[in-house]
Amino acid sequence: MFVESFQVTSPNLTYGPDSITSNYTYTGTEIQVENGTAVAVPYNRTFSFVTQTKVPKTGLMLVGWGGNNGATVTGGMIANKEGITWRTKNGVMQANYYGSIVMSSTVCVGQFKGEDVYVPMNSMLPMVHPNDLVVDGWDINSSDLAEAMRRSKVFDYDLQRQLESHMAKLKPKPSIYYPDFIAANQEDRANHLIPGNDKWEHLEHIRRDIRDFKEKNGLERVIVLWTANTERFAEIIEGVNDTAENLIKSIKSSHPEVSPSTVFAVASIMEGC
Repeated sequence: MFVESFQVTSPNLTYGPDSITSNYTYTGTEIQVENGTAVAVPYNRTFSFVTQTKVPKTGLMLVGWGGNNGATVTGGMIANKEGITWRTKNGVMQANYYGSIVMSSTVCVGQFKGEDVYVPMNSMLPMVHPNDLVVDGWDINSSDLAEAMRRSKVFDYDLQRQLESHMAKLKPKPSIYYPDFIAANQEDRANHLIPGNDKWEHLEHIRRDIRDFKEKNGLERVIVLWTANTERFAEIIEGVNDTAENLIKSIKSSHPEVSPSTVFAVASIMEGC
C-alpha cells in the first residue's frame, strides 16, 4: 500500500508550530570491575531531537559548477522545473527525479491489516524541493553552463537545445587552482581564477561570494557541495592540519599542503553553510 503523507502519534514526539521534537531513550549496559568481578550495570540516556518544520529558502553553491557533474545536475533541475520533454530515438522523454534517493524512494513504515505500507521518503520530514533551490557556484573555467553542457555530452541533443537559453545565463564565479592537487589535464581549462597565491585571501574571497549570493537572493540557508575534479590525498601533518587552530594558521601562511577543498570547506563552515 502506498500512502502520500506520514505522521507519528507517540508520547515521545510533539508537533509544534515551528518544529517537531522527539525524545529517544538509549538503553545500554556499562561494565564495572569490582574485586576482580565484572558487574553489568544497565543505564538509560535520553536524547531530544528538534527538527524545524519551516523549510528555509535555500541556495546551492557547487564547486566545479562548470564541470560535467555541475552542468548536468543544474540542467536536470531546470528541465524538471520547466516540465521539459524531448525526443529521442526511443520516443518522447519527460524530465523526472528518478535516481534521486530522496525524491524517488519510498520507506516501509509498517503494516496496515497485514499489508506493508510505504510512504515517500521526502514526506517523512520537511525537506526542500530541488526545484526550489537557487543555484550558483565556482569553476576554474570561464565557460557558461550552456557550453559546459555541450562539452559534457550527457544530455540528448533535443534536451540540450531546449536548455540552451536557460543555461547560457548561468556563469560560474572564479575559483582557486592549486596544480599540485588535481590532474595535469585541468591546466588548459584553468582560465577563470581568483588572483594571487594567498590562500587566506582566497578563503575570504569565497566567503564574500557566499555572503553576496545569500544576500542577493534573500536566502536563509546555503549548501556548498564539491563537484570539482578529484584531488590527491592531503597529508595529515602535525602542526599543520591536525587541529582546527593549526589549520587556520596554515591557511594564513599559504602552506603547500592546504588543498582547494580545504579552503572551500573552511570558508563554508565560517559562513554557517
